[in-house]
Amino acid sequence: MKHKRKTRRESPGTYLKRLVRQPPAAFYRQPVLHIQCGGQVEVEGCKGVLLYDESQIRLDMGGWQVSLYGDELTLCGVGGRMLTLKGRIFRAEFSNER
Repeated sequence: MKHKRKTRRESPGTYLKRLVRQPPAAFYRQPVLHIQCGGQVEVEGCKGVLLYDESQIRLDMGGWQVSLYGDELTLCGVGGRMLTLKGRIFRAEFSNER
């Protein structure tokens, strides 16, 4: 006869604390890409711009590269850890650098 393993259930309070806790500190250091339907792209944590012209931009996202293709692409703001790009985006490609 097999014995059933008893599983310990979490108390509701412990479950709720685990559910709403803060993510690990390294979570906020990850690069973030915001693509808005109105034709604006905001990039946080970009390591550098590898290629840029009015139809393509390639970004180093630290382990990944992001290529955005479109028309009339314009870098509007580069400051701190934020990069802002405007234009019509047609395609996005993601590639692993490793």
